[in-house]
Amino acid sequence: MSSLLNCPYCQSIRIITHNHARRAGGAIGAAAGAVGGATAIVGGAETGATLGMAAGPIGAIFGGLAGALMGAMLGGAAGSVAGATAGETIDKLILDNHECLECGFVFSKP
Repeated sequence: MSSLLNCPYCQSIRIITHNHARRAGGAIGAAAGAVGGATAIVGGAETGATLGMAAGPIGAIFGGLAGALMGAMLGGAAGSVAGATAGETIDKLILDNHECLECGFVFSKP
């Protein structure tokens, strides 16, 4: 039994997968996660500033900036994964995600 996907129209194995919803979900999730990470930014900046205080005022500034950046990056990464997962489900269940390169037929996985 082959794991390759065949075109239901012409039986070709030259198939591409679009994953439009997965890409869009990942981008939207990353943006939402970064915005949601704004609350983490404040906490991260406070923690970074507190830890950086050992190096003086300059350490507090750089520690605060590093903590804020970490909060935004972690929020964006978490949102991106969640959005991509939701988009992948939409690709599989709703959209015609596959296209045959031989005949141009667009279809869903059976």
